[in-house]
Amino acid sequence: ARYGIPSLAQYAVAVDADVRFGTGTEVFGPIHSNGGVRFDGLAHNIVTSAQADYDDPDHGGGNEFGVHTHIVPTDPLPPATTPVRVDVFEAGRDFPVPAIDFDGFDVDLAQMKTDAQADGVYYADSGAQGYHITLRVDGTFDVRTVTNLVAPPAGCSSGQTGWGTWSIQAESAPTNVPNPNNGVIFVEDNVWVDGQIDGERITIGSGKFPENPSTNTNIITDNDLLYTNYDGTDVISLFAQGNQRAGLKSADTLRVDAAIVALNGSTGRFYYNSDCGVGYTRDTITLYGMLASRLRYGYAYTDGTGYANRNIVYDGNLLYGPPPNFPLTAGNYEI
Repeated sequence: ARYGIPSLAQYAVAVDADVRFGTGTEVFGPIHSNGGVRFDGLAHNIVTSAQADYDDPDHGGGNEFGVHTHIVPTDPLPPATTPVRVDVFEAGRDFPVPAIDFDGFDVDLAQMKTDAQADGVYYADSGAQGYHITLRVDGTFDVRTVTNLVAPPAGCSSGQTGWGTWSIQAESAPTNVPNPNNGVIFVEDNVWVDGQIDGERITIGSGKFPENPSTNTNIITDNDLLYTNYDGTDVISLFAQGNQRAGLKSADTLRVDAAIVALNGSTGRFYYNSDCGVGYTRDTITLYGMLASRLRYGYAYTDGTGYANRNIVYDGNLLYGPPPNFPLTAGNYEI
């Protein structure tokens, strides 16, 4: 038994907007959205929504259940009785339920910067594209300044806000730094994160202050970010003021072990078409830990681009043993 204050990491995925989980998505752990949920994959735990019904933005027609599926046979429309669909929702679905307060998380990001400056590691604006942090199993990390990003090929573009390749073309030589005493690293710039830890509890935050939507920073994971131990000993959180992204040149088979929060943006991958060359389609992404996304989550698109297979595995150790500075969802202890 454990006695503690539950953290935001009580969910495998928590989203503050309407969200769609497409075919090829398999989620181990509870899912919640403050908006509606269309789920066309396989959920091994309960799926909840704060909405009784909503207008699914991906197609026309009347309002649908707060949690619904288009796997044949497609759910009927409200006020019909919600069918039992154990082929999609193995542990069921529940809606409406209370919403999560995403608005309070900015305080945690500001405190993260303060704690990094006091007893952690803090990096100011790079004056370039950002920083690249590679965690190491010896209790240190390498940091580089990213000087250039991969240029998009002709015809490779998207109208998405903040779009880019988000993959490193050139960077400085590395500097090796010991992991901070309090486990907090804060970067006032974009940051690319990869590597592996062993017996460490690390939080990496990214943000610029005073906050302005035009300067929100991002965390990018183009290569594996791994634990050595999966018993709660190793913990990483990535706390992005803007988005968490996998770039154009992200690994074909990518694994990210971390609790990820996109404070004002989304977790996922931008849209890359066939003109983007090798990398516009990827095979499999595995996310071990949890995701919290202000905007709609997504690592794949309905035309087959992005990651064909998306596996999201909940790390239950995060609930009462979250990373440093991770947001809590209650003020009281519970068993």
